[in-house]
Amino acid sequence: MKVVVVGGAGAMGQVIVRDLAESGPVESVVAADFDEGRASALRSCIGSPKVTAAYADVRDVNQLVGALAGATCVINSTPYYFNLNVMEAALAAGCHYLDLGGLFHVTRRQLELSGRFAERKLLAVPGMGAAPGMTNVMAAAGAADLDCLESIDIVIGCVDFAAVDHPFYPPYALDTILDEYTKEPMVFEDGSFQSRPPMSGEIEVELPEPVGRSKAIYTLHSEVATLPLSYADKGIKRVTFRLGLPPAFHERLKFLVELGFGGQEPLSFERCSATPREILAGMIARIPAPKGDPDDCEVVRVDCRGTKDGKPALVRMETTVRSHDRWKISCGALDTGVPPSIVAQMIGSGQIDACGVQPPETCVPPRPFFEELARRSIVIKKA
Repeated sequence: MKVVVVGGAGAMGQVIVRDLAESGPVESVVAADFDEGRASALRSCIGSPKVTAAYADVRDVNQLVGALAGATCVINSTPYYFNLNVMEAALAAGCHYLDLGGLFHVTRRQLELSGRFAERKLLAVPGMGAAPGMTNVMAAAGAADLDCLESIDIVIGCVDFAAVDHPFYPPYALDTILDEYTKEPMVFEDGSFQSRPPMSGEIEVELPEPVGRSKAIYTLHSEVATLPLSYADKGIKRVTFRLGLPPAFHERLKFLVELGFGGQEPLSFERCSATPREILAGMIARIPAPKGDPDDCEVVRVDCRGTKDGKPALVRMETTVRSHDRWKISCGALDTGVPPSIVAQMIGSGQIDACGVQPPETCVPPRPFFEELARRSIVIKKA
């Protein structure tokens, strides 16, 4: 089995490559990245003969097709706005496809390619990271216990105990996190998709320690795009997603967004022009990345409400994820990078034999998926 990880030298891509390299069924892992030097450095750091490095340009579909030659599956860990490009390359190369999410609107466009993937007897799983991805499969497990499913509410809360000598270091892709705070989040309420103002819907939720009480807001997410469609026949009326980043980081991010640093319209200066995001990214890059080992924790909670045997019922699926000591990565990197590796292996081994474009809740069997997560210290349970 050969798996190509596009964006393999990135923060999440590196985790995917490491997990694949340590998995027996995988014979070959290609860390394919625009920065081939970083990919080569990762290959040397991992030190596995399974891992090779390659150049990949997600803006050039023809070049990408060549990089995917002979692959069973491609895992796309680049920013979500390249998802459709990588899907086109996967179709042309004849390999299965997974990614980390499409922030609702791109996910909906990805679903439109289902017929083309089905014709090639290929499977594409959009949104197979932590959220979306792990959350979708948790929702599937919860929904299976209910006769009628009225709502699915997803909340993630985080804490970070590491002393970070950096004023603002994003835990994942800056563009994605800015989009989550600047674009209108979507909810599914009263049986219809509705938009809400950015950073709205704040609630306080009590999560297991060490996260504890957390404030969480609506953000634009792919779960809301697929779960209402997948469970329409069970009577679903509401699906929401809320994110609770560490409080200090949330306040700084909110401040920067209110100042306009989430903007994408160019600002003109005497000698050049740049978008506020480009300016912010450049300012962040000038400061050395934090040193020291990660020490953070997040709780992922999925509440499925409905009826069982004619009575109101709540099925709560939950996991507490901590930073990974051996790999020295954050909890968010761990539970984002591990799920696509697991599902790619399930596809390659024939445990998943679906085709078309399918969200995780319709094609990933919860029990074996959860068993593989548990082997990597991510334990999903009914709370």
